[in-house]
Amino acid sequence: MPDIIVFHTAWMAKYDGDRASLSAGGFKFAAENGYGHEMLNFRNIDGMCYGYVPPTGNLHLEKHFDVPRHAETLEGATVVWTAPHPEQGGRAVTGVWRDATVFREVQHPKGKLARRRLIDGEAASYLCTAKSENCVLLEPDERPIFVRPGQPRNGQSWPGQQKVFYPKPGSPALKLLNSILKNIDLGRTSTDRRSGSKPSSNRSGWQADVERRRKIEEAAVVAVGSKLERLGFTIESVEKENLGYDLVATRNEEVLHIEVKGRSGSDVSAELTVNEFACLKNYQTQRSPNAHYRIAIVTDALNKPIINEFVMVRGQKSQWCTLDGRLRLDFEERMAARLTSVSNLETPE
Repeated sequence: MPDIIVFHTAWMAKYDGDRASLSAGGFKFAAENGYGHEMLNFRNIDGMCYGYVPPTGNLHLEKHFDVPRHAETLEGATVVWTAPHPEQGGRAVTGVWRDATVFREVQHPKGKLARRRLIDGEAASYLCTAKSENCVLLEPDERPIFVRPGQPRNGQSWPGQQKVFYPKPGSPALKLLNSILKNIDLGRTSTDRRSGSKPSSNRSGWQADVERRRKIEEAAVVAVGSKLERLGFTIESVEKENLGYDLVATRNEEVLHIEVKGRSGSDVSAELTVNEFACLKNYQTQRSPNAHYRIAIVTDALNKPIINEFVMVRGQKSQWCTLDGRLRLDFEERMAARLTSVSNLETPE
């Protein structure tokens, strides 16, 4: 089994030069400057990726892996990238590198490579490399939690704030990582993709036909539930219980309460009932670390469903965004509330 090492960086959507999707978490440099050098970690440069890790000092590889004393590299490693989850906190797995080379010391690029890794005139250093074909970046809403907030240690080895973590053989952390890696591999090979045969509609998603509205809502719930199941969640429908949300999704220690809204067209907007809006506001004021409320607006639900999943970003009270930072929600209160999405990203340079 390949050696596993975990590197912790700031949260971003693509790690290919995007700044607008940054969520710094506890990373001081990223918070103060609006970017981090990890923003290039998944950029394909002539078939290779180069991974930056915030300053950690030299890695003592021989203490954790079967390599010679003072070895300069660890070859064939599996690098698991994590970042602070902007909604749930803790550490989420953002991507995985297979068959990677991890260096003892920070590497400073030169020549053409340095020019390809320039950020504001400075060449970003790196601590590991891998062929781009072996680098898997997870979509923001597909990133599983590795360490939940306030994770009890119980005498076991779990990462705290350290940017480099070496999971110990037989530890709960390593077992969970292996489970996450297995699910990622299964997800990569799955061909289960939902599609429909009915024509799309460019009209407003609101339908006067009650039966058609019912079909749209059902299709939306199925689309969201199926996606979460592919990501390893167990799904329970609570639509008839009038709780203010439709689905409960659980995976390991993660619990999501999801209100699903279906649209026949492409307009990312919806209306919440009084009860649903009260549930949303209650979550904002009494945020539970154990259950996270989400709003999933599914457009083109009867044809090719597109799921727009909104979460409340930590540190930004009442700020509801997609995890990739692409869209945010505006609220217009009537008897309850109407939700309308607006772009949340600047056009990348």
